[in-house]
Amino acid sequence: MKKLLSLTLALVLTLALAVPAFAADSETETAAAWTLYNMGLFQGTGTDDQGFPVFDLDKTPTRAQGVTMLVRLLGQEETALAGEWTTSFQDVPDWAAPYVGYAYEKGLTTGRSETVFDPDTPIRAAEYLTFVLRALGYQSGEDFSWDTAWTLSDKLGFTDGSYNGETNQDFNRGDVAAISANALEVKPKGADETLGEKLEVLGIRDNTQRCLWEEERLLCQPNKIIFAFNVTKESPETYQKFVVDSVTVNGVACQVKQYSAPEDVKQLCKDLTKSEGIKVSQPDAFALVCLTYDESAAKAAAKESAEVGDQSYPVLSFRFHCTGTLADGTQVKELFSLPYYIDGYGSKYGDIFG
Repeated sequence: MKKLLSLTLALVLTLALAVPAFAADSETETAAAWTLYNMGLFQGTGTDDQGFPVFDLDKTPTRAQGVTMLVRLLGQEETALAGEWTTSFQDVPDWAAPYVGYAYEKGLTTGRSETVFDPDTPIRAAEYLTFVLRALGYQSGEDFSWDTAWTLSDKLGFTDGSYNGETNQDFNRGDVAAISANALEVKPKGADETLGEKLEVLGIRDNTQRCLWEEERLLCQPNKIIFAFNVTKESPETYQKFVVDSVTVNGVACQVKQYSAPEDVKQLCKDLTKSEGIKVSQPDAFALVCLTYDESAAKAAAKESAEVGDQSYPVLSFRFHCTGTLADGTQVKELFSLPYYIDGYGSKYGDIFG
């Protein structure tokens, strides 16, 4: 089921699901990064060869990156990029100048000296927490001390006591993602709305959360797999159309055959039930997708394996680029991965695509 991010993690047996083990902190940080990415607040350091963002969560963020995140959390990136800002700093790179300039003129950040901002120096926990607290309307020196900013962030609940004088320098991009995502649930000083709700008013939201779904495997045969995408009971909305733009499996391109709207899925199920004598029912599905691919090549390219008892299976990571259309016409770009391993072949409904 898709929850906080558009990256679905599941390993699939022929008849059951087996979810891989990940470190809890890594899961939390990855989920946070995807949430922020889908809101346009966290861009990553680039993209991989499949067009997915590279978050580099274990890398150390810089002061310039910290200020950039501050401006985005305020919902002021467009204002910053469109404005003309004046500072006396002589060491700020062009890409960071609008963010640093905006934050400096608004009194949200200062430099190391009159002419030095020190953009490439690693930012520490206390400094970044100070930025987030300022985004929430709190003033250092008045509401908190910047060098122990975690005291107030712990009190507000977007940190949990893990930051202190001893851990201050052990800070990476994963921390930035987790802290920033948690801060979205906090009400700024004197406000009735959370930071996330204030951003939504400005049109900054994670549209992938408007339709919550889970996939179901309908068929697994050599070189072929079929998925149904089903809206969950908790979902606020459903996609009126869901187009799979492209899929790869371990870098190997898949051929895609799809039924991309709920009415098409329902009609297909009726036709198959009538013509084949097989009861096919997907009442909550908004799309059915059949993928054909070179399974041998995909398995040879696998970078991970699933160990089950005394057997080892290559993991097939299906990476989807999709576009969902909501009832109000909003188009949502969905990127997600479905990692599978296959220990046999079979189908719940038969080969419904023939």
